[in-house]
Amino acid sequence: MPRLSMIVPFQRDELALEETLLSALESRTGDDELIIVHAGDFSDPYQLDGDEAIVLEANPTDSLAEQLNQAVATACSPTVQILLPGTVVQRGWADEALEVFQDRSIEIVSLPIQDANSGDTTFGLKADEIPHRRMARGTEQCGAPILAGTMMRRRTLIKIGGWCESIPSELLDVELAILCNLLDIPCVALDQPRLTATKRTLVHPNTSFEVGKGCGMLACAYGEIPHSGVEVEPLVKRLGHLATGLMNPKLAAERLGWVLGVRDRSWVHRLTARVESARESMSETLQSIPMPSSSRSERRAA
Repeated sequence: MPRLSMIVPFQRDELALEETLLSALESRTGDDELIIVHAGDFSDPYQLDGDEAIVLEANPTDSLAEQLNQAVATACSPTVQILLPGTVVQRGWADEALEVFQDRSIEIVSLPIQDANSGDTTFGLKADEIPHRRMARGTEQCGAPILAGTMMRRRTLIKIGGWCESIPSELLDVELAILCNLLDIPCVALDQPRLTATKRTLVHPNTSFEVGKGCGMLACAYGEIPHSGVEVEPLVKRLGHLATGLMNPKLAAERLGWVLGVRDRSWVHRLTARVESARESMSETLQSIPMPSSSRSERRAA
């Protein structure tokens, strides 16, 4: 059984893909599995399929989330990691994270990623600003990993339904962060970067308005689910935030998108159903775990 399944989705940037594959092939151990997933647009010019990697072809219309979920279902290791094209790993990059997973209570490890140009390090999503997509600049701020570099137990990811297939790809990590927080799935953030990437890899090309609106729609949907940790601010306060951002065009566009997004209920039903399914699946898992004899006797006594 592989110690780690690395999943690399091809996203039409061959140079970025080659950079990631080269670093992974050079740095992995013999016990690491490499899965390249694509939507029919990767020709495997280096003939990696077979001995070096698993090349998995999805449907041409499949979203990034659908491709990732298919790859997770194919993976053989108990632990999976997403390496977006353009991410470069160092030798031994996974050792510390896999050591953390020896604690069976830990389900997710956020690996910090250093910007190859500026040297700045992203530790994950900033905990106190989710569902806004803000980057944590230290382990103490991190509440969840970003998609690039995400390392998670495969069985848990499958049980909660994987990444949400009905939302834009730039929100996959934000939505998963809210869901895992709601389900009390713990995450540990490491403090030393072992991965590098350019800003192009970490920031989705969608406009600030689209990202802001999507985050607002997530807030609208999860704000109606008890214990989600998401609260939607009153309209007056949101408009006040919008006014304070008018000097910065990108920030103003994001805030305008947010104001419109929190009024859009089109994701409420699907995300509520997703949460209910994940809760039921996780509950079945807990019920299947044998209870220690002392605990069983205490319950009978009660």
